[in-house]
Amino acid sequence: MFGNLGGMVSQVQNMQDTLKEIQVEVTAAEGGITVVMNGAQSLVSVQIAPRLLEGDVAQLEDTVLEALNRAQLESRNKVQEQVAKMTGINVSNFMSMFKG
Repeated sequence: MFGNLGGMVSQVQNMQDTLKEIQVEVTAAEGGITVVMNGAQSLVSVQIAPRLLEGDVAQLEDTVLEALNRAQLESRNKVQEQVAKMTGINVSNFMSMFKG
């Protein structure tokens, strides 16, 4: 039963490494905010143009939050696409079974 467990663990580790290499870049505020996130859902970078620092702070915070959320969504979508390519399993359909 556990004969190929080592091979499966190796495949999972390879998949995790591949997914970490995925990066998405999202811009907001007419290019004034750039967010880069990887497939492990970790932020790689956040850049804010100096011109935006002179405006309304609350609006800037909302725009940054929106960009972060979009980057996270795009990252998840790219990961799902990559997992589907690697495994033949449509992860989005699988995960929807667990939503309330």
